[in-house]
Amino acid sequence: MAPEQNHRFGAIPEQATVEIEGFPAGTFPTPRCTFDVLDGHGKGEHLNFKKTVIRVGSDVLNDIVLSDPTVSRRHAEIRYEDGAYRLVDLGSTNGTFVDDKRINDVYLETVTNLSFGKTPVAFEAHIEGKAIEPSPSNRYGHIVGQNAGLRQIFAVIDKVAPSNLHVVITGETGTGKELFARAIHEGSRRAEHPLVIFDCSAFPPTLLESELFGHEKGSFSGATQQHQGVFERADKGTLFLDELGEMSVELQPKLLRAIETGEFRRVGGTKSIQTNVRVVAATNRDLEDWITEGRFRQDLYYRLAQVRFRLPPLRERLDDIPLLIESFMESARKGLSATSKTQITPQAIALMQSYSWPGNIRELKNLVERGVTLCDDERITAAFVQDELGLAPGAALVEREEDDSVLPPILEGEDGELIPLREAKDQLVADFEKKYLEKLLGKHKQNISAAAREAQVDRRHFYRLLKKYGLDRE
Repeated sequence: MAPEQNHRFGAIPEQATVEIEGFPAGTFPTPRCTFDVLDGHGKGEHLNFKKTVIRVGSDVLNDIVLSDPTVSRRHAEIRYEDGAYRLVDLGSTNGTFVDDKRINDVYLETVTNLSFGKTPVAFEAHIEGKAIEPSPSNRYGHIVGQNAGLRQIFAVIDKVAPSNLHVVITGETGTGKELFARAIHEGSRRAEHPLVIFDCSAFPPTLLESELFGHEKGSFSGATQQHQGVFERADKGTLFLDELGEMSVELQPKLLRAIETGEFRRVGGTKSIQTNVRVVAATNRDLEDWITEGRFRQDLYYRLAQVRFRLPPLRERLDDIPLLIESFMESARKGLSATSKTQITPQAIALMQSYSWPGNIRELKNLVERGVTLCDDERITAAFVQDELGLAPGAALVEREEDDSVLPPILEGEDGELIPLREAKDQLVADFEKKYLEKLLGKHKQNISAAAREAQVDRRHFYRLLKKYGLDRE
């Protein structure tokens, strides 16, 4: 039986995107273990391994070779999996022992006394956190982004997906939590089995248990036939529990038991059903705050949050917008026709990079798809973006749509030559932001809270923008 882990999460810094249970945010466990032979032919031998599979036996092809007649040729294996070392006896003649107790398959404590046959060995695990290097790629499956935090998640998915560790994905609505759940499933050893998606907020509390675990015919009014729940349908695969925070605290112990034991009963049933499910859960709630308030069980949170991803909102990754637009436009054009050539103007991109995107990726995707579909001149303009986002008249950048050869003066240097693209874009965005803020403050008579609400921007972020352009009153 796996020993209970004592490591727990601390507060996660807002910028952190990855945390593995028991390690500082932004680090990934790197396993190392040592073996000291305490008696017999190899007494005094000290062995150090960074491998994830270590073979023990008397045969010279093993990693740990023990010249002892009571040790079988292929005696045992030590495997690092799911964040811990696991000792498995391979059907040896004289047995494998942990603290003098014969075992077949067990997770090891950090420091443990082992015996292979009659040879005693001291085992010690050294699992250290190493800083996560962001992936060099700006794509992972259907997910795109050059944001460093996002690429850090890409790097960790490669390591975490093949394991059986449960995952919690947090992030605002529209940040792409389901896409990441799919990526984890597709990169796992369960990929050939079902990915079952379940929205915990879609059912009233009275029906939620039945949808999770199923029910027997006649178990309640309206139960006219037997029903399989999502746990049963996801057997050997992955269960994605979206909006986990909406689950009632009364039902949470049953979910915890099903995850811990792999057993559950249908509503109205007496027979225990075995299941093998990996859970990926998502929420836009702060579950740690909810634990403090008694609205979410701490033990369930720690059981699920073996790995935690925080998806940054789009306003924290505005540099990704051109890449996302390109991806969404490509998909939308394919959906229309092979001849669709809709493009987007630089002014429209600059305007989109100055918007706060309360609906995140989903809102951006919908806007781009509408633009590709509705813009008759095959060009998404700043005027179209302004209208679609409901921005105040005059707040958008002015486009000289009647003559594309004439660029705004801001794009030209003193010598009449074009300035570099990034510098031009930064100047356009800065000019727009300052004018937008001035107009908004004037409308609300310098009331920052009211102005931030209309802009649909967090008040602290709004105030930082005011300071940036010297518009604050301090």
